[in-house]
Amino acid sequence: MLPKIKKFLKKYNKQVKIGLIVLVVLILFLVLYKSLFYSSSEKAVYGVRLRDIKENEFTSEEKKDVEKKSSDVEGVSSLKITVKGRLIKFFVTFDDGVSNEDIKGKFNEMLGFISDDVKGYYDITFYAIQEKEDKETYPIIGYKHKNKDQITFDEF
Repeated sequence: MLPKIKKFLKKYNKQVKIGLIVLVVLILFLVLYKSLFYSSSEKAVYGVRLRDIKENEFTSEEKKDVEKKSSDVEGVSSLKITVKGRLIKFFVTFDDGVSNEDIKGKFNEMLGFISDDVKGYYDITFYAIQEKEDKETYPIIGYKHKNKDQITFDEF
């Protein structure tokens, strides 16, 4: 069998070399294509946008403190705060009968419980939840961008 392979290589030497070069080039192109267009599981979800989050971190102690202070606000029946990346979300359930203007004021009050460093780094979203006739409604949603000082409200 080995003499047949040697004979084949001698006869088609030029074609075998060209075939090997084409194969190596194809493999290189496939590796480059995969590395450029398919994300690696080792890469961070947010890329480099969170490289300085440790300096401005919304710690679990701060979160608990803000939750406690916000839960003590009159008219608030329950509260949940979630943090993901550079976004803090407040899910606040208000007692029935709290007006939209009161909700806006209470959101501004809750915003005051957060440190200025955190407010300058994170985007903050407030969701008002009220139960009316056994149905959950979302009368107001408030947004605060990290570069802005005030909350922008959407009423429904």
